[in-house]
Amino acid sequence: MEGDIPLQSLRLIERNYDMMTDTEKVIANYILKDTDKFVKANIHAMAKTLNVSSASISRFVRKYCKLSFGELKIEVASGNDNDAYDNANKIFNWADSFNEMPNNIISSISKTCKDVIGVNGIRPFKQAIEWINAANTVFFFGVGSSGIVVMDFMQKLIRLEKRCVYSIDSNFGVLNSRIATKEDVIIAISFSGKTKAVNLAVKEAKKNGAKCIAITRNFKSELETLADLKLLVPSTELNATRLAPIFSRYGQLFIVDILFLGLAKQKTDSVDEFMDQYYDLLSKLK
Repeated sequence: MEGDIPLQSLRLIERNYDMMTDTEKVIANYILKDTDKFVKANIHAMAKTLNVSSASISRFVRKYCKLSFGELKIEVASGNDNDAYDNANKIFNWADSFNEMPNNIISSISKTCKDVIGVNGIRPFKQAIEWINAANTVFFFGVGSSGIVVMDFMQKLIRLEKRCVYSIDSNFGVLNSRIATKEDVIIAISFSGKTKAVNLAVKEAKKNGAKCIAITRNFKSELETLADLKLLVPSTELNATRLAPIFSRYGQLFIVDILFLGLAKQKTDSVDEFMDQYYDLLSKLK
């Protein structure tokens, strides 16, 4: 993928697991289940064991790790993944010292942001920016904690003088979807991708030809299937950490900021001058 930030390969395989074909999952299971066994494996023997072709294994490694089979074995053998992403467990392990928690959170947020680029690459961001810039109106759909991300994104776009439509009431959101047209873009934000009100609104808007950009979890879901363009958030949170959305929210907000800054760059060569006009308007309210 264009512009990827390198991630630990085993983590990339885990992150993309739910998007894989059945054959790819067989290969992934072999690699993840016993890394010591994988390091010692010969590609032809491994292919025979799994009843797949050697070419399938090579394609899998290249597709998800951007490495050759031999390079992946070297990376795994070097133990580069020993410390990968265990902070999500540490943060909600109440036995840990509270003093360590802030640093664990900072580390996990940083890794989440890097994973966002690693999973998506740069190309879908460029495409999303083009669609938003060309759209007559941007319709937002999102409820609950995702609604907070929607509000952040919407106020940023309004600063760039982009017409936006959003209702915090999910019933009105579905009704709004009926007025979207092929000249518009809809942005649906749902970490699970299973929110009924969001998915129904997307279906209705797409009937009129509106393009859908989904900001959702890196996981097979109805929203992921409906979307014309996906900006994926890594599935970093375990059930225990879903006490409240933490890393998923930072991942979503990171995506929003990339889109906002990219769009601002397209809209004007002088961001300061553009924003001064906005602040001058707000100053009249004081």
